[in-house]
Amino acid sequence: MATTTEEPSIVQTLRAQSYEGSSVFWAGDDRLAVFDPHLAQQVNSANYSDLTLPDKLTDLLRGRASEPVSWKEIRAAWRSQLQRLSEPAQVGHLAARMSDSLEQQLGRHLDLVWVAQEACTRGLLPMVIADLPSADMTRLQHDLARKTAGLLNTENTSPRRLWKPIRTLVSQIGAGLAVRRELRGRATGRRPRQLDLIDPLVDLLPVLGAGRAVAAVTAVMTAIAGVPGAASACLMYELTRRPDWAARLKSELDPISPARFHGEVAEAPARVAPATLRFVKETLRLWSPPLLLARTVRTGINLEHACLEAGQSYLVSPHVIHHDPRHWKDPESFDPDRWLPESGRGPCSAGAYVPFGFAPKACIGAGLATTQLMLLCHLLCTRYRIELEEPESVRIALVAAAVPVNFRGTITRR
Repeated sequence: MATTTEEPSIVQTLRAQSYEGSSVFWAGDDRLAVFDPHLAQQVNSANYSDLTLPDKLTDLLRGRASEPVSWKEIRAAWRSQLQRLSEPAQVGHLAARMSDSLEQQLGRHLDLVWVAQEACTRGLLPMVIADLPSADMTRLQHDLARKTAGLLNTENTSPRRLWKPIRTLVSQIGAGLAVRRELRGRATGRRPRQLDLIDPLVDLLPVLGAGRAVAAVTAVMTAIAGVPGAASACLMYELTRRPDWAARLKSELDPISPARFHGEVAEAPARVAPATLRFVKETLRLWSPPLLLARTVRTGINLEHACLEAGQSYLVSPHVIHHDPRHWKDPESFDPDRWLPESGRGPCSAGAYVPFGFAPKACIGAGLATTQLMLLCHLLCTRYRIELEEPESVRIALVAAAVPVNFRGTITRR
């Protein structure tokens, strides 16, 4: 079944330019498009080889240097915490929160893109920052909603769009203050320590400072604001368009408990629900958000096909790479079975599948994100059903992410 994609799109223009010529070219006067997977990895690695955080605000104001802290220290602490958050009991809690979110939408005629966003953010938010006072949790949820609206480009036609930057700034300040209060509360013992991603930063506060710790948490909040939900909306979209695959996944998932989607080894999902994992991987290949990643050059980069000075910028794009016929056979086809080892339709070159970005800043929550998408498949194939209002009018729009348009319908129980 062919996918209808809304045009025009700068992404499609860049895709065409890349596929018809070189996968490295200047997109404008000072922005280099790097759509070769190996070179994109090299450029990103060179740009972020030094991941030292900026100085503390207080030290900047005093004109002195802060004790250097590498992003690698924070990422290492988060990786350790993510292992605990990915244990079967925590996966079960994640599934329950997602199910509760869907339950609240039963029987209502809704934009299913926002249903997916709500299910994802409500599921993930307690893993980032747990057990906040209700007023502060509301502030964070409001900020997440604004970030999501920006990614989905839902406010561009609003008559009040001129106020958008001010409202966004206010919500960001409110969320930042809520995070700062929680960090200080845990550091002083006034608030209990929790199993979440903010907690490891409490131990790093003496060297990080509150400002850098809040910025780190804000980066995670931005990451969960729209990207997981956009991927989930596309997963819903593909399930509604592929009844044969929906039936196949239902048959596989019916006897499986959601808590079995994570084990001690990374291959566990392939053993527990291999067809579901292939479906998730193929959805991410076709529609991995965001579509374009623009990066400012931090230090001079001198590679064979990419010479950039500090202050210039470059573009990388998993989306463009995932649709490149030089790396994939029949790349526009939705074909989860291409991931079978014997199919011969998988990536034609190593590094051509990068749904979670490029090292050293690739998403450290990739395993948990894959688990969440498999949990959503489980819920939608075994417990809930999507009934579209106008199936023939649904299409994909390429904005900041691939987003289903006219994707309205109702969630019911099976």
